[in-house]
Amino acid sequence: MNIKERIQLLLAEMNQGVYEKETEIGLSLLAALAGESILLLGPPGVAKSMVARRLKKAFVGARAFEYLMSRFSTPDEIFGPVSISRLKESDKYERVIEGYLPTADVVFLDEIWKAGPAIQNTLLTVINEKLFRNGDKELKLPLKLLVAASNELPTQGEGLEALWDCFLIRVVSTCVQQEETFLSNVTRRL
Repeated sequence: MNIKERIQLLLAEMNQGVYEKETEIGLSLLAALAGESILLLGPPGVAKSMVARRLKKAFVGARAFEYLMSRFSTPDEIFGPVSISRLKESDKYERVIEGYLPTADVVFLDEIWKAGPAIQNTLLTVINEKLFRNGDKELKLPLKLLVAASNELPTQGEGLEALWDCFLIRVVSTCVQQEETFLSNVTRRL
């Protein structure tokens, strides 16, 4: 089986049971293959999260990290808490990163524009260079794909232009448009 056939088979599997999200899933896979990140923009309830979760399945044994941002989110919640023992023993400011974004292959950050500047500034290096500075070490990340989602465009004048520019692929995700598809989806679940 050649690469084209394998990708078509993978896309068919990822789209199974999903309605009208072929574009989002296909472009997300393309982003992963190209080493880029993708932004899904759309109202609540249009399956942006589901698209990201489907992408996790595209990579065997992939570690995933998912987080819903708010204006109260802290870097500890995304990049891992500061290691108190390392701080006490060695006077080193390092994070315990296992299970957090720096160790993930596939990352989904929902409501990305709501995160504060400390998170967004670190994300610039994560997305652009696939690097994370932990104490005095610079770590090469295993990141294959970062999917970000939002219900709204970033607010102008808040310094979010650099992060916006990191997303070469931006997709407007909408609700189901075809009446037949909608009815099929509703009756399938009954």
